[in-house]
Amino acid sequence: NIQRTMAAIPQLYSGLLQLAVAASQMPIGVIVGAVTERVCRRGNRSHARSRNVAIKIAIAHVSVSFLLGKDNMPTSWGSLGPFSSSNERTIDTEILAIFFLRLVLFASGTIVGAALQPVGLTGGIATGKSTVSSLFQQSAENKDSDDKSDEEVEFIIIDVDGIAHDILLPKTMAKDESVYDRLIAEFGTEILTKEEEGRDKNATPPIIDRRKLGDLVFPDRQKRKKLNSITHPTIIKIMFKRILLEGLNLGSYFSNNPKSNNKERRRVVCVDIPLLFEGGLPMRMLFGTVIVVACNATLQLERLQKRNPDLTLEQCKQRIASQIPVETKARKAHVVIRNDDSLKELKDRVRQVKVDVAEVISGSQRGVELSWMVIGLGVLALTLS
Repeated sequence: NIQRTMAAIPQLYSGLLQLAVAASQMPIGVIVGAVTERVCRRGNRSHARSRNVAIKIAIAHVSVSFLLGKDNMPTSWGSLGPFSSSNERTIDTEILAIFFLRLVLFASGTIVGAALQPVGLTGGIATGKSTVSSLFQQSAENKDSDDKSDEEVEFIIIDVDGIAHDILLPKTMAKDESVYDRLIAEFGTEILTKEEEGRDKNATPPIIDRRKLGDLVFPDRQKRKKLNSITHPTIIKIMFKRILLEGLNLGSYFSNNPKSNNKERRRVVCVDIPLLFEGGLPMRMLFGTVIVVACNATLQLERLQKRNPDLTLEQCKQRIASQIPVETKARKAHVVIRNDDSLKELKDRVRQVKVDVAEVISGSQRGVELSWMVIGLGVLALTLS
């Protein structure tokens, strides 16, 4: 028994190693899928579809060659397929299962990678970003204009500021995670709303007053850094989860909504994120397309004072100064929406940007799905072998 057990150990080790290698194909597929989609968005739009189809065929060919390669398959399989010059044709069930497992995991990874391609919508405080976000969500049917060019475009907005609001709530009230207790431990109970007289102490705990928290941290850079170190990881985690769920659009398979099941409707996942550039390079790399809403500095200050009349001029300037200048953000953006004029002119600009971005993200310009190309070439490799 001991001898049989010892003899089985190498086989067990080999099997576990093969499973580990197979499992690694999914994260590799995520990276390949994400990079491929990012590359296909770049370059001249003329002949974009033909170019992107050619790129995906080439990447699928290289990917299947890798999955069939001698370094990734047992020796009895490593020389199979149209990507090898050998005439060896030894196939067994175990090797076939391993290849299909790798193929499916890699293709699944490319689907996830393609889904992780949100558009970033940002700007400075009081530049009109929230207005643009609302306009993106409006359907063409709600417009007074006869132009219905964007009626088949659906922008799914993930509101990061809304997430930031939610995580400040007590655990019993928050939709996802909460940093309520950590913020009170760091900044004290003075950031809470005042308790009303006669209020039941066993009722819902007092919420964090965002204005008090802002007044405390905006003048102090170190306190702002501490606040960000507490809130940003939780915000990013929730944001990633929502990007993936909306990008994969799994809800459409279980929905009776005609719009959700409309395959012709171009769908764009857009993240409304005020501090995109302040989040550093990793945050910027997440977004293949960045839209910045900008206006001149004088108008920005006027709008902030009008929106928040309880703030002093100095407080308004502090809030603007705490962010990267909006013109600097505009220079780094892929698309800039100027909001220096009337609401009507802003609506016209947003409508055009909406159509243009949707064509790049989810229109015919994308070409074919990389996952289907990988599976198709994988099956073809087996057939020809």
